[in-house]
Amino acid sequence: MGLLPVNKIFCSFLLLCAAVCILQPVMADNGTIMMAYRGSGGSYIGDTIVFDGTDTFGNTTLIRITGPGLPSEGVPANNLNGASGTATSVGVDQYGMWKFVWYASDVPGLEKLQTARYTFTATDAAHPDESTTTSLMLKKPEFYITVSPNPSNPGDYINLVGISEQGIGYANIDITDGSGKVLHSFTSPVGSTGYLSYSFHGDMGPGQYTVTVSNPSLKAPYTTVMSIVAPGGSVPVTTVITPAQAGTVPAAVTTEETTPAPVPSPTKSPVAPATVLTALIIGVISLGIIRR
Repeated sequence: MGLLPVNKIFCSFLLLCAAVCILQPVMADNGTIMMAYRGSGGSYIGDTIVFDGTDTFGNTTLIRITGPGLPSEGVPANNLNGASGTATSVGVDQYGMWKFVWYASDVPGLEKLQTARYTFTATDAAHPDESTTTSLMLKKPEFYITVSPNPSNPGDYINLVGISEQGIGYANIDITDGSGKVLHSFTSPVGSTGYLSYSFHGDMGPGQYTVTVSNPSLKAPYTTVMSIVAPGGSVPVTTVITPAQAGTVPAAVTTEETTPAPVPSPTKSPVAPATVLTALIIGVISLGIIRR
Protein backbone atom coordinates (compact mmCIF):
# COMPACT_ATOMS: atom_id res chain seq x y z
CA MET A 1 0.00 0.00 0.00
CA GLY A 2 1.48 3.34 -0.97
CA LEU A 3 1.90 6.56 0.93
CA LEU A 4 -1.13 8.70 1.73
CA PRO A 5 -1.86 11.22 -1.03
CA VAL A 6 0.10 14.42 -0.61
CA ASN A 7 -3.07 16.53 -0.52
CA LYS A 8 -4.44 14.52 2.45
CA ILE A 9 -1.21 14.96 4.40
CA PHE A 10 -1.22 18.69 3.64
CA CYS A 11 -4.86 19.03 4.81
CA SER A 12 -4.09 17.17 8.03
CA PHE A 13 -1.11 19.43 8.58
CA LEU A 14 -3.27 22.57 8.21
CA LEU A 15 -5.86 21.24 10.65
CA LEU A 16 -3.19 20.47 13.25
CA CYS A 17 -1.67 23.95 12.86
CA ALA A 18 -5.10 25.49 13.43
CA ALA A 19 -5.59 23.39 16.56
CA VAL A 20 -2.26 24.53 18.00
CA CYS A 21 -3.04 28.20 17.29
CA ILE A 22 -6.46 27.96 18.91
CA LEU A 23 -5.20 26.12 22.02
CA GLN A 24 -3.23 29.00 23.54
CA PRO A 25 -6.01 31.64 23.97
CA VAL A 26 -8.37 29.04 25.42
CA MET A 27 -5.85 28.23 28.18
CA ALA A 28 -5.40 31.95 29.01
CA ASP A 29 -9.15 32.54 29.23
CA ASN A 30 -9.48 29.67 31.70
CA GLY A 31 -6.76 30.93 34.06
CA THR A 32 -7.27 31.27 37.80
CA ILE A 33 -5.99 33.52 40.57
CA MET A 34 -6.41 32.61 44.23
CA MET A 35 -5.03 33.78 47.56
CA ALA A 36 -5.04 32.44 51.12
CA TYR A 37 -3.17 33.11 54.35
CA ARG A 38 -1.98 30.92 57.19
CA GLY A 39 -3.62 31.61 60.51
CA SER A 40 -6.91 31.95 62.33
CA GLY A 41 -7.90 35.25 60.74
CA GLY A 42 -6.85 37.46 63.64
CA SER A 43 -3.31 38.77 64.15
CA TYR A 44 -1.53 41.47 66.07
CA ILE A 45 -0.21 44.39 64.05
CA GLY A 46 3.43 43.52 63.53
CA ASP A 47 2.96 39.75 63.31
CA THR A 48 4.48 37.85 60.42
CA ILE A 49 1.77 36.52 58.08
CA VAL A 50 2.26 34.15 55.14
CA PHE A 51 0.12 34.67 52.03
CA ASP A 52 0.19 32.22 49.14
CA GLY A 53 -1.89 31.22 46.18
CA THR A 54 -2.02 30.52 42.46
CA ASP A 55 -1.94 32.76 39.40
CA THR A 56 -2.09 30.98 36.05
CA PHE A 57 -2.65 34.16 34.04
CA GLY A 58 0.91 35.48 34.16
CA ASN A 59 4.28 35.39 35.88
CA THR A 60 3.77 38.27 38.34
CA THR A 61 1.21 38.84 41.09
CA LEU A 62 0.65 42.26 42.69
CA ILE A 63 -0.28 42.49 46.39
CA ARG A 64 -1.84 45.59 47.93
CA ILE A 65 -3.61 46.35 51.21
CA THR A 66 -6.66 48.54 51.89
CA GLY A 67 -8.52 49.46 55.04
CA PRO A 68 -8.83 52.11 57.76
CA GLY A 69 -6.06 54.69 57.66
CA LEU A 70 -4.99 53.70 54.13
CA PRO A 71 -5.92 55.07 50.66
CA SER A 72 -8.98 53.46 49.08
CA GLU A 73 -6.90 52.51 46.01
CA GLY A 74 -4.57 50.52 48.27
CA VAL A 75 -0.82 50.67 48.93
CA PRO A 76 1.99 48.12 48.60
CA ALA A 77 1.80 45.47 51.31
CA ASN A 78 5.51 45.90 52.05
CA ASN A 79 5.42 49.72 52.20
CA LEU A 80 2.36 51.43 53.65
CA ASN A 81 3.98 54.78 52.79
CA GLY A 82 4.04 53.81 49.11
CA ALA A 83 2.16 55.66 46.38
CA SER A 84 -1.59 55.12 46.31
CA GLY A 85 -2.59 52.49 43.76
CA THR A 86 0.79 50.76 43.62
CA ALA A 87 1.49 47.25 44.87
CA THR A 88 4.12 44.76 45.95
CA SER A 89 5.34 42.53 43.12
CA VAL A 90 5.61 38.79 43.80
CA GLY A 91 7.01 36.28 41.32
CA VAL A 92 4.95 33.30 40.12
CA ASP A 93 6.76 29.99 39.57
CA GLN A 94 6.43 27.66 36.57
CA TYR A 95 3.51 25.87 38.22
CA GLY A 96 1.52 29.07 38.72
CA MET A 97 2.24 29.20 42.47
CA TRP A 98 3.32 32.27 44.48
CA LYS A 99 4.09 33.07 48.13
CA PHE A 100 4.49 36.35 49.99
CA VAL A 101 5.74 36.51 53.59
CA TRP A 102 4.55 39.74 55.22
CA TYR A 103 7.20 40.67 57.79
CA ALA A 104 4.92 43.39 59.12
CA SER A 105 7.14 44.48 62.01
CA ASP A 106 9.57 45.92 59.49
CA VAL A 107 7.02 47.49 57.11
CA PRO A 108 7.34 51.30 56.70
CA GLY A 109 4.17 53.11 57.80
CA LEU A 110 2.96 50.30 60.07
CA GLU A 111 1.86 52.93 62.59
CA LYS A 112 -1.03 53.81 60.22
CA LEU A 113 -2.78 50.52 60.97
CA GLN A 114 -5.55 50.41 63.54
CA THR A 115 -7.44 47.66 65.31
CA ALA A 116 -9.67 46.87 62.32
CA ARG A 117 -10.24 44.50 59.41
CA TYR A 118 -7.93 44.94 56.41
CA THR A 119 -8.25 43.58 52.90
CA PHE A 120 -5.35 42.16 50.89
CA THR A 121 -5.85 42.03 47.12
CA ALA A 122 -3.86 39.87 44.68
CA THR A 123 -3.99 40.98 41.03
CA ASP A 124 -2.31 39.51 37.97
CA ALA A 125 0.10 42.12 36.61
CA ALA A 126 -0.72 41.35 32.98
CA HIS A 127 -4.49 41.13 33.52
CA PRO A 128 -5.60 43.95 35.90
CA ASP A 129 -9.21 42.72 35.81
CA GLU A 130 -8.17 39.36 37.27
CA SER A 131 -7.91 39.65 41.06
CA THR A 132 -8.92 38.05 44.33
CA THR A 133 -9.11 39.28 47.91
CA THR A 134 -8.87 38.04 51.45
CA SER A 135 -9.32 39.95 54.70
CA LEU A 136 -8.20 39.52 58.25
CA MET A 137 -8.59 41.31 61.55
CA LEU A 138 -5.49 43.16 62.70
CA LYS A 139 -5.25 44.16 66.33
CA LYS A 140 -2.89 46.53 68.06
CA PRO A 141 -0.65 44.50 70.36
CA GLU A 142 -0.35 44.97 74.10
CA PHE A 143 2.65 47.11 73.21
CA TYR A 144 3.40 49.01 70.06
CA ILE A 145 6.47 51.19 69.58
CA THR A 146 8.15 53.15 66.79
CA VAL A 147 11.81 54.17 66.58
CA SER A 148 12.77 57.63 65.34
CA PRO A 149 14.97 58.32 63.49
CA ASN A 150 15.37 54.90 61.93
CA PRO A 151 17.96 54.48 60.60
CA SER A 152 20.06 56.80 62.74
CA ASN A 153 23.75 57.72 62.85
CA PRO A 154 26.14 56.87 65.68
CA GLY A 155 25.74 59.41 68.47
CA ASP A 156 22.19 60.44 67.56
CA TYR A 157 19.51 60.62 70.20
CA ILE A 158 16.88 57.99 69.50
CA ASN A 159 13.25 58.45 70.47
CA LEU A 160 10.98 55.52 71.26
CA VAL A 161 7.27 56.34 71.13
CA GLY A 162 4.49 53.84 71.62
CA ILE A 163 1.29 52.78 73.30
CA SER A 164 0.20 50.10 75.73
CA GLU A 165 -3.24 48.60 75.26
CA GLN A 166 -3.72 47.79 78.93
CA GLY A 167 -3.32 50.16 81.85
CA ILE A 168 0.16 49.59 83.25
CA GLY A 169 2.47 51.96 85.07
CA TYR A 170 5.77 51.25 83.31
CA ALA A 171 7.45 49.41 80.45
CA ASN A 172 10.82 47.66 80.32
CA ILE A 173 12.89 48.46 77.23
CA ASP A 174 15.88 46.32 76.20
CA ILE A 175 18.28 47.01 73.33
CA THR A 176 20.09 43.87 72.09
CA ASP A 177 22.60 43.21 69.33
CA GLY A 178 22.55 40.45 66.72
CA SER A 179 23.95 37.88 69.14
CA GLY A 180 21.21 38.58 71.70
CA LYS A 181 23.49 40.46 74.11
CA VAL A 182 21.62 43.16 76.04
CA LEU A 183 23.41 46.48 75.50
CA HIS A 184 20.95 48.79 77.28
CA SER A 185 17.99 48.35 79.62
CA PHE A 186 15.59 51.21 80.38
CA THR A 187 12.37 51.67 82.32
CA SER A 188 9.83 54.08 80.87
CA PRO A 189 6.71 55.36 82.62
CA VAL A 190 3.40 54.74 80.85
CA GLY A 191 0.64 57.34 81.05
CA SER A 192 -2.95 56.63 81.98
CA THR A 193 -3.87 56.64 78.28
CA GLY A 194 -1.22 54.02 77.52
CA TYR A 195 1.19 56.49 75.92
CA LEU A 196 4.93 56.02 76.46
CA SER A 197 7.95 57.93 75.21
CA TYR A 198 11.62 57.38 75.95
CA SER A 199 14.80 58.87 74.46
CA PHE A 200 18.35 57.59 74.76
CA HIS A 201 21.80 58.24 73.32
CA GLY A 202 22.62 55.87 70.46
CA ASP A 203 26.20 55.06 71.43
CA MET A 204 26.33 51.76 69.47
CA GLY A 205 28.27 51.20 66.27
CA PRO A 206 26.69 50.68 62.82
CA GLY A 207 24.48 47.63 62.68
CA GLN A 208 21.01 46.38 63.44
CA TYR A 209 19.60 46.13 66.95
CA THR A 210 16.42 44.72 68.45
CA VAL A 211 14.22 46.87 70.68
CA THR A 212 12.07 44.81 73.07
CA VAL A 213 9.30 46.35 75.16
CA SER A 214 7.74 44.31 77.95
CA ASN A 215 6.00 44.27 81.31
CA PRO A 216 5.65 41.30 83.71
CA SER A 217 1.85 41.63 83.77
CA LEU A 218 1.52 41.30 79.98
CA LYS A 219 1.78 38.06 78.04
CA ALA A 220 4.10 38.83 75.14
CA PRO A 221 6.78 41.48 74.63
CA TYR A 222 6.85 43.55 71.47
CA THR A 223 9.97 43.66 69.30
CA THR A 224 11.07 45.84 66.44
CA VAL A 225 14.32 46.62 64.60
CA MET A 226 16.42 49.77 64.73
CA SER A 227 19.34 50.41 62.38
CA ILE A 228 22.43 52.53 62.93
CA VAL A 229 24.50 53.47 59.89
CA ALA A 230 27.65 55.51 59.42
CA PRO A 231 27.04 58.93 57.82
CA GLY A 232 26.69 58.38 54.10
CA GLY A 233 26.48 54.62 54.57
CA SER A 234 23.73 52.29 53.40
CA VAL A 235 21.10 50.63 55.56
CA PRO A 236 22.07 47.03 56.43
CA VAL A 237 19.92 44.13 55.30
CA THR A 238 16.84 43.88 57.49
CA THR A 239 16.83 41.14 60.10
CA VAL A 240 13.63 39.14 60.44
CA ILE A 241 11.90 40.10 63.70
CA THR A 242 8.82 38.34 64.99
CA PRO A 243 6.77 38.69 68.16
CA ALA A 244 7.97 36.44 70.96
CA GLN A 245 4.93 34.16 70.71
CA ALA A 246 5.48 33.44 67.01
CA GLY A 247 7.12 30.26 65.75
CA THR A 248 9.55 29.61 62.94
CA VAL A 249 8.92 31.79 59.91
CA PRO A 250 9.33 30.48 56.34
CA ALA A 251 11.78 32.19 54.06
CA ALA A 252 10.45 35.30 52.33
CA VAL A 253 10.14 35.74 48.62
CA THR A 254 11.87 38.68 47.00
CA THR A 255 9.49 41.57 46.51
CA GLU A 256 9.59 45.06 45.10
CA GLU A 257 7.23 48.00 44.85
CA THR A 258 5.70 48.35 41.41
CA THR A 259 2.84 49.99 39.59
CA PRO A 260 -0.01 47.78 38.47
CA ALA A 261 0.69 48.38 34.78
CA PRO A 262 0.25 45.30 32.56
CA VAL A 263 3.43 43.43 31.65
CA PRO A 264 3.96 40.63 29.12
CA SER A 265 3.13 37.17 30.44
CA PRO A 266 4.86 33.96 29.33
CA THR A 267 2.93 30.92 28.16
CA LYS A 268 1.90 28.59 30.95
CA SER A 269 1.89 25.48 28.73
CA PRO A 270 4.55 23.02 30.01
CA VAL A 271 5.51 22.23 26.38
CA ALA A 272 6.55 25.00 24.01
CA PRO A 273 4.20 25.48 20.98
CA ALA A 274 7.08 24.91 18.55
CA THR A 275 7.82 21.56 20.19
CA VAL A 276 4.15 20.55 19.99
CA LEU A 277 3.92 21.55 16.35
CA THR A 278 7.09 19.60 15.44
CA ALA A 279 5.77 16.49 17.18
CA LEU A 280 2.47 16.74 15.30
CA ILE A 281 4.19 17.08 11.92
CA ILE A 282 6.38 14.04 12.62
CA GLY A 283 3.28 12.11 13.67
CA VAL A 284 1.44 12.87 10.41
CA ILE A 285 4.43 11.88 8.27
CA SER A 286 4.97 8.70 10.30
CA LEU A 287 1.29 7.78 9.84
CA GLY A 288 1.67 8.05 6.09
CA ILE A 289 4.75 5.83 6.11
CA ILE A 290 3.10 3.19 8.30
CA ARG A 291 0.11 2.95 5.96
CA ARG A 292 2.25 2.03 2.96
